Amino acid sequence: MKGPMMADGRGGPGSRLRDMTAKHERPQDTGKTIARIFSYWKEHWSWLVIMLVSSLCEVFCTLMAPILIGKAIDNCIDLSNMTVDFTKLNVIVIMLLMLYISSSWFSWVQQYGMTNVSLKIAKKIRTQMMDKMLEQDIHFYDEHTRGDLMSRFTNDVELMKSGLGDSFIQLFNTIFTLAGTVVAMVALSPSLTVVCCMSIPVVFMMTNIISKQTRKFFSSQQVSLGQLNGLVEESVSGIKMVRSFGIEQQQIDKFNSINEELRKSGVKAQIYSGLLMPLMRVLENIIYIIVAVLGGIMATSTDMTVFGIGIATITVGTIQSFLLYTKQFLRPINQVASQFNAVQSAIAGAERIFTILDTKPTITNKPDAVTLKEETVKGDIVFDHVSFGYEPGKLILKDISFTAKQDEVIAIVGTTGAGKTTIINLLTRFYDINSGSIKVDGIDIRDITKESLRDQMGIVLQVPFLFSDTVNYNVSYGWSSATQEEIINASKAANAHNFIERLPQGYDSEILRGGENISNGQKQLLTIARAILVETPILVFDEATSNIDTRTEILIQKAINNLTKGRTSFVIAHRLSTIKNADKILVMHEGRIAEQGKHEELLAKKGRYFEIYNSQFVVD
Repeated sequence: MKGPMMADGRGGPGSRLRDMTAKHERPQDTGKTIARIFSYWKEHWSWLVIMLVSSLCEVFCTLMAPILIGKAIDNCIDLSNMTVDFTKLNVIVIMLLMLYISSSWFSWVQQYGMTNVSLKIAKKIRTQMMDKMLEQDIHFYDEHTRGDLMSRFTNDVELMKSGLGDSFIQLFNTIFTLAGTVVAMVALSPSLTVVCCMSIPVVFMMTNIISKQTRKFFSSQQVSLGQLNGLVEESVSGIKMVRSFGIEQQQIDKFNSINEELRKSGVKAQIYSGLLMPLMRVLENIIYIIVAVLGGIMATSTDMTVFGIGIATITVGTIQSFLLYTKQFLRPINQVASQFNAVQSAIAGAERIFTILDTKPTITNKPDAVTLKEETVKGDIVFDHVSFGYEPGKLILKDISFTAKQDEVIAIVGTTGAGKTTIINLLTRFYDINSGSIKVDGIDIRDITKESLRDQMGIVLQVPFLFSDTVNYNVSYGWSSATQEEIINASKAANAHNFIERLPQGYDSEILRGGENISNGQKQLLTIARAILVETPILVFDEATSNIDTRTEILIQKAINNLTKGRTSFVIAHRLSTIKNADKILVMHEGRIAEQGKHEELLAKKGRYFEIYNSQFVVD
């Protein structure tokens, strides 16, 4: 089966469903989302070990530097005489230089490893999303705009990748740096360490309060971005329609409305998340001042007690080391705060990605489903009391029964919304019926694997779809191993060979996006050639001649006549002149088969078909 098929008679439920999806999407459990993000690391455990070791080494180098600086002040500088022991100082300077170089090297190793792994994870997620979207049912695309899906596929994956890289490195460094710094600070001065640790509950309280608001607005921001992408995609794809009806201003107004919602969500998210970093800096400066004042008092006092507890005096070098540790103590928390926006965006993006990955197709294969083999399929089809509705309680087809045998052409006619295309949607099992049964060669299609069922069907849609590739690629799309001779023979049978030969590079000519560089009739001839090449036992023509000129219609009609020989064929047509020779004509009216029979029989009844035929004759 090639390409999606639009259903008729729904009264436009797709747009309503998309609006509902956009408005009611909610964040999932943050803890589960984070755990799921890091579950992708399992297959990259070797890099995880390397980054873990590099992080430990970087933290060790970072922690050793303040100690050496303190030693330089206490052992190399005589403050009373204002003299410097350059021999000892030079050794310490060289050691510091080595520590800083080593720290930078280990930091680079972490960054390289994180970038390498995050790109691999992003690649895996994109692959999973592509696989998931290709296996989804058609109604899945009724509920999501293409722009929203593209936003999840690109923006959300990129946000997740960036947040994953930054936050993962910060996680390692924060844990190790905090643990090592606290140990060093306790060794230098337990009393000053207690003062610094008093800031931790304050930090967690501020983060918790701010994150509750920020998460909501970042998720809303991503939803608005998806809606905006959807509108832009629709406006660009339908630019001719927009221009034809002069609704540029209407599109601009809709764009401005969604764009304003995106701005509001973004501003609110930035306002709340932006509070954290300034508050952290204020807290850092307060702690720094307190430590400096208390340290100065402790360095100048010989006998100091607090609440009856004796406080040991410390040296100037120790104060300097402790002040550096104070910065290191708060720096990891500050770094987490600075990455807070990215982390929140990554979590919001990950939730939207996982929503897609967790969406399961409703139309699935049974464990014991039969696989159809093309060489054994006759193509005898039976609709037995079939009823169906796209929405609960709203039936589009009501008690439909008919048979189609091999080598028969079944034409389906009726007014717009009567349920013509819906019959084909059910035959291809794009949707499952509500009641009744549809059988192919006596087997219920629900007992057949949907892949093998669709492999037996070639479809030519009303609006032909071509890929941005060569003519050869487009004709052989359903059979990539076809030879050049087979492609040419199929094109000749479809009456497409002559116009292909007139293209600049013939069969190697590039088709622009959507086939914009050839006419509608030529596009249709290529899709018919595609259907001829795959040689399926069941064929469907969904108003294949409705949008072309009379001369091209004659060519296409000849191609269809060649193609239907020996196959079970369904032809949906508005122009009744194209289906006069059909073996059976189904006249649809308000979801039911009002009449069925041959052209002459139906005219003789002077019923619904007679009215439609005469109305077209009068119009002609």
